[in-house]
Amino acid sequence: MVSFLNEICFRCRIANEIFSNRVPVTTISWQSTRGYVGRGPRNSFSKQKKYEKSKKLMKYTKPARMLLSKSVIAPSDAQRSRWSHDDFRRQKSIVKEFKERQGTTPYLVGPPNAGGFSVLKNINYEDRLPLNATVARLSSFESLRLLPVVRNALYGRALRQLDEKRPTAIQALAIKRIMRLPPPTIRLAQQGLLAKEDETDEEYYERRRYRKNLHKMKVKLKSYLLAAETGSGKTLAYLLPLVSMLKEEELQNAPAVWELPERPYIRSVILVPTAELVHQILAVVKDMCHDIKLASAGLSQETTMGIANNIRKKQIDILVATPVPLLKLLHRTDWNVLEDCRKIVVDEADSLMDRSFKKETQEILDAPQRLETLVFCSATIPKTFDRTLAQKYPSMERIIAPHLHQVPRRITFSTVDTAARPFFNDKRKALAETLYNLDRSDTDPGKFKRIVIFVNHRESVPGLVQYLNHLKFHAVGVTRDNSLEERSSLMREFIRPTPCLEEVNDVNVVTGAAKTLRVLVTTDIFSRGIDMQSVRTIILYDVPFSSIDLIHRAGRTGRMGRRGRVILLATKGELKPWLRGLATTINRGYALV
Repeated sequence: MVSFLNEICFRCRIANEIFSNRVPVTTISWQSTRGYVGRGPRNSFSKQKKYEKSKKLMKYTKPARMLLSKSVIAPSDAQRSRWSHDDFRRQKSIVKEFKERQGTTPYLVGPPNAGGFSVLKNINYEDRLPLNATVARLSSFESLRLLPVVRNALYGRALRQLDEKRPTAIQALAIKRIMRLPPPTIRLAQQGLLAKEDETDEEYYERRRYRKNLHKMKVKLKSYLLAAETGSGKTLAYLLPLVSMLKEEELQNAPAVWELPERPYIRSVILVPTAELVHQILAVVKDMCHDIKLASAGLSQETTMGIANNIRKKQIDILVATPVPLLKLLHRTDWNVLEDCRKIVVDEADSLMDRSFKKETQEILDAPQRLETLVFCSATIPKTFDRTLAQKYPSMERIIAPHLHQVPRRITFSTVDTAARPFFNDKRKALAETLYNLDRSDTDPGKFKRIVIFVNHRESVPGLVQYLNHLKFHAVGVTRDNSLEERSSLMREFIRPTPCLEEVNDVNVVTGAAKTLRVLVTTDIFSRGIDMQSVRTIILYDVPFSSIDLIHRAGRTGRMGRRGRVILLATKGELKPWLRGLATTINRGYALV
């Protein structure tokens, strides 16, 4: 009898503390309400909901029945071990960080169940505000420190198709920071080569020796990080300072070029991840250097052995290359072909500094003996990439555009729920309906309509192309399995400007309209850096793995002030709560961090 009364008193004390909210949530479980609270590293949000539901149901439970039915039990050893598990503590810290960041920043913060959509570094809103005032002051290229010959080549070559020739945000910020001082070798020459009026013979010969060995002196490395949203003109942001510094060294007869005409050399290198980017950037470089009188060359996986060997015998001012072929050229040569290289640009740096190219890229960066300027350029700053730069280049100067990690506002983003009628979770039906609506729309009247469809795996490309061609849509597929010639020929009509629709006799039997659609199905091989001038619509057939892939895929449209749209197809299993609000988040201009 005494033990029975003690048991009742013990249960009454626990119930009293429960109702007064003095017992932690993770120390009890409500069996009578079927809502188990604190059962290990589950979703913290669902645990809190079950706890609130259990409290609501407890108001209608009789206390005596609750006490005598043993509905309140003490936690077991297994439960305690689960509560103290590292995953549970990590989950609680993630939820706490998510709530704090969501309340203090106007940018989207990936929720704990967002998978890879929270892999980007968050740039504080307060750090972006001062940049807008700086960009507003630099409203023309005349206000930037560029050589007149470089400015004339910019207006007459690179920007000849634009009506309004003014720098973008990243161009203004990058040129102002990088070109605020003359090149380092010119500064050394100005400091040590000025003759004095009462100069003695010893001082004269000392100045001669200083001048003779000046080109061998090492200077302090200046490293920069250029980060801006896709389609903002990052190529010109690093190319204009590079060309201007190279030409200024020639005009000032700087020590960096004193001994160069006597032997082959490579003065600067631009590293890119793909052969398509090599051809695209090399075309811009050759176009500008035609008036500036600088020599350039390209090196990629598709370059023949004869052309690669000729590069070792030439005097090259700018070499555009991918890491692996350049590294092979470096190993085949008896001397260091990058001995005279003083400036290196790493374009798409977040890709070249990841696990795929990090070893080769770092070996190339360590090859030059007197490297002066190192520029990393990227549209995204993943957290792993940010840690790598902070570890290897702690004194790096970061030049970040105000709208980094945002899909440009000129791009309209929308999500299609394929689980709704009449698709019934069939993505192919939803894709056909989307193409039908685009074919019948009145956008771009009198012109062909270019559409790019991105998938996650290259195995999905042939089947999807066959399905679209069966529906009488003009579709082609491009993957890494195609050769460079095949990729170039298939991509040509998507890269060049949109042609006018003069006369079309072929009619689509599905839509009943003229065949004005040209569809390209591809993977992430063309999601980085490729300037698709004639593409206005991007369809994401598969949900991207991370926010990095989403930003780069959406960035193939809406480039350099043009408008575009992105359509995401999602099944019932893929349409998570955070994905439903993704369109609203992007259209409101939030950053995906």
